[in-house]
Amino acid sequence: MNTRVPEHSPLSSALALSLLLILLSMGTLCFAQKGISYDIRPFKKEAIFREDDRVGYDVRLKNNTGEKIRGSMKVSVKNYKGEETFNQDLGFTIDAKRGFATDLKLENDRTVPGFYEMTLIVTANRYSDTLLFGYGVDPEKIYSNVVRPPDFDQFWDDARRDLINIDPKFRVTRRGDQSTREVDVFLVEFQSIDLQTIRGWLSVPKEKGKFKVLYELPGYLEDLRPDSLRKDMAVFRLNVRGHGNSKDNTNADFNTYNIINLNDRNRYIYRGAYMDALRGLDFIYKHEHLKLDIKKVIVKGQGQGGVLAAVVASMDNRPQGCIIERPVYVDMRTLFMMAETQKVQPWPVRNFQAYIANPRNRLNKEGLFRNWDYYDPVNFATNIRCRVLFGHNLKNTVCPPQAAVALYNQIRIDNREIYMAPDADGMNYVYYGFQNFWIKKIL
Repeated sequence: MNTRVPEHSPLSSALALSLLLILLSMGTLCFAQKGISYDIRPFKKEAIFREDDRVGYDVRLKNNTGEKIRGSMKVSVKNYKGEETFNQDLGFTIDAKRGFATDLKLENDRTVPGFYEMTLIVTANRYSDTLLFGYGVDPEKIYSNVVRPPDFDQFWDDARRDLINIDPKFRVTRRGDQSTREVDVFLVEFQSIDLQTIRGWLSVPKEKGKFKVLYELPGYLEDLRPDSLRKDMAVFRLNVRGHGNSKDNTNADFNTYNIINLNDRNRYIYRGAYMDALRGLDFIYKHEHLKLDIKKVIVKGQGQGGVLAAVVASMDNRPQGCIIERPVYVDMRTLFMMAETQKVQPWPVRNFQAYIANPRNRLNKEGLFRNWDYYDPVNFATNIRCRVLFGHNLKNTVCPPQAAVALYNQIRIDNREIYMAPDADGMNYVYYGFQNFWIKKIL
């Protein structure tokens, strides 16, 4: 049975402040070339259109030269499958030092819930520019192609039972070489499943009292280091197996880590990594004496770390909040489909395709999907009960928003908020400002 979007809790439930910040930061392109200046704005400033909204952009051009300009605009819109849903050619003439304005109305009978990319090619005299824009239509109606196995809960109950049966042997060592005048830094070590030693860094302000806890999980092969700068919270940064200082028994490279035992769901690398992250949370709640306020804990991560944060929050209801930023690995069937129809392949499709192409691995695409259904973050999202802040960007080619928002739509709580940044490279300063506000608000 395919997972679908719940009927309640739409994207528009975000705080008024977060919406204000989005409106101030998104969806507008204003810049000048030698001959023409552009001011291009979506009809909705956040570039997210819903049922009764007009879908499109206001386009204003200005001729900055002393002569008449004749030119054209070619508009093409493609959906997440790479299919063209709209195209239009417009000609224009602009007198010297004058302007040209038009509305690009993009909606038609091929406009359905999802995310789109508009390419606008402006050609005039000796000038030619190609401009790219991302926008969404009714994103709360996007559903995933993920299948939830009937024994999904049992599979992870068994994994947790394996974890419980291993003595964590928590060890905490103060590191004077990492500590500062204001922050104590501790090396944390413990045992996880497969008898692997997992390590992380706990930073605690030296002031008296208990401190809120930010539990951070690593991006793909990221080496998390101590946070010795933050003085208002304790920060626990965990390196799951194969990351940073937790490479004793797993030391793989970028192309091989996420395919370790991919053909066996009971031995796949992320079974251990998910349990490492869960045991890291146990460490926090069993070490209140280190000045940790265990009633005020947030788990967060970006990329792979966002997936780990979602998994932890779904398996343990003790944290007060969860920050999921630009998650990867979401809705693998959709990612494969997009890779077959687009020039840019979502990650990690290329790795997985190479793996199943090797006959020695004895795994075809459908077998991969069946295994991955146990690990896809979409299937964990329905169990998240704490407050959630979800950050993503409209032009993300690693994990396209079409897939990522399907994860958000499965979080079936009212206290969830989403921020969609306009940039392709990452989140913007407005998002991180709001993230800090959000952390303080819920703790």
